[in-house]
Amino acid sequence: MRNIFVSFMILSLSFAGPTKKIYTLKGMMCGFGCVSTINNTIKSLDGVDNVEVDFETKSMEVTFDNNHIKSDDIVKSLPNPYKATLIKEVVFKEYTVGGMTCMGCVTNIRNSIDGIEGLENYDIDINEEKLYIEFDVSKVEEEKILSQIPDKFKIVEIIKVIEEETSKN
Repeated sequence: MRNIFVSFMILSLSFAGPTKKIYTLKGMMCGFGCVSTINNTIKSLDGVDNVEVDFETKSMEVTFDNNHIKSDDIVKSLPNPYKATLIKEVVFKEYTVGGMTCMGCVTNIRNSIDGIEGLENYDIDINEEKLYIEFDVSKVEEEKILSQIPDKFKIVEIIKVIEEETSKN
């Protein structure tokens, strides 16, 4: 039993969750061919969930799993003449919220975290008793956001365990 607990703790510490990184792009000359080439290149990488390339702002948002691919791999995968530079990292987290019983509780939580610099987005689902946050790791730490929520609510991070298929020969 102790081994299972230790394994779970190691897994939860190593799980980074989905990450959205925003890059500036250099080398794009058109809004169709260049955007299509970059989109197809990045989408083909294992672990990438979503790519949005914006020719007007010369930027790219990539949502991916840090356990399968790293930011450097994304940057290095771009063909010439495209160059990407990381400018922002946004992390997504999901929590269960114990003690949330009414819309007054939802309002209480909203008032406690609304306006925190670096908190990009959040949603509170009273029916599922869940809190979803997106935050810029260069501006705010997860602990700072959670510490603003009143102590009467029990906040527990939801760790999604990825099941691996085992094949027997």
